[in-house]
Amino acid sequence: MSVVIIDGRVRVTFATSIGNVAAPTVAELNAGTALETFITPDGLDIAVGTNKVDTSNLASTFTTNRAGRKTPEISVTFHHDSPTDTPWNLLPYRTVGFLIVRRGVDRTTAWTIGDKVGVYPIEAGEGNETKPAPDSTWDFMVPLFVTADPNQRAVVA
Repeated sequence: MSVVIIDGRVRVTFATSIGNVAAPTVAELNAGTALETFITPDGLDIAVGTNKVDTSNLASTFTTNRAGRKTPEISVTFHHDSPTDTPWNLLPYRTVGFLIVRRGVDRTTAWTIGDKVGVYPIEAGEGNETKPAPDSTWDFMVPLFVTADPNQRAVVA
């Protein structure tokens, strides 16, 4: 099996309403705002850490653990665009909605029933301008806080 090159194969949408995070509909996704053309090449940062629960006891000679709570952390670094500055105006402080991410399918391919996506209920933190540097673009980063259980293995309905 060959590896999947990810370049051009990530679609990111912000939607204000998703009825079911396990099965967003094509209509809900089409009603959202496409963001992938505003995100820097390495600007989509989604990580889900797993805490550990100590399961050892007084008689144990090893510390044993089980998987505990999951802690999602999301930040997105955007280019400012002109003249609309779409992501800057779309995600001011405390904006709530859903971030939907599809990987491995050409970004221009329409949302399709059966697409595998990640759906994250989010609230935007304060956007921060990135440090200016030579040979760079005018960018900003927005931390996104997960407000309810996300579904990283959702399927479009």
